[in-house]
Amino acid sequence: MSQIPVDVPDGVSGHHKIETFIVSKEDVKNNFRGMLRPMEYVPEGTYKRLLFGREVIMSNTSMEINSNYTFMRKATGKVLINGLGIGMVLTEILKKPDIAEVWVVEKFEDVIKLVGPTFEKDPRVKIIHADAMEYKPPKGMKFDCVWHDIWTNMCTDNLEDMKILHRRYANRTKWQGSWQKEYLQSMKRREARSGW
Repeated sequence: MSQIPVDVPDGVSGHHKIETFIVSKEDVKNNFRGMLRPMEYVPEGTYKRLLFGREVIMSNTSMEINSNYTFMRKATGKVLINGLGIGMVLTEILKKPDIAEVWVVEKFEDVIKLVGPTFEKDPRVKIIHADAMEYKPPKGMKFDCVWHDIWTNMCTDNLEDMKILHRRYANRTKWQGSWQKEYLQSMKRREARSGW
């Protein structure tokens, strides 16, 4: 999948910041890793990222697109997303004509202040200020798809949270997934084999 443009304006709210950054031909030539995550190749282009202090929470680089692709392809009907990020996933699924409604649960009010206004005119979008690990949709509420993307880094410790969330939504959705779950499961198996 090619780059997904993000229309969220640059800005700062509290410790969170949205900023545009450019990866030049020279950066690519010098094996640029984008000051994003270790070992992430970033092609030449203009991108957006969400930072908490100096830590990159999310960007619209190829790794982020690829690691959210399955959900973006499967999303249909009434959707719940745990984690707003820079709104890249939300932007992409709202292009689909079969998306009826999207509930987004976001823990950080500053992220909602920075990203939420971009989507406030779309009546299909409902942004809820809550912690995904504590939020419970109204009784009887069901979704066609649920996506959990609340983690800032890839760590096998995230698997326990994923298990909790998948259990919570098991009877509320036809399909659900978590960001990088399969990768982290394979990492955990490798760690177990090697005795880490």
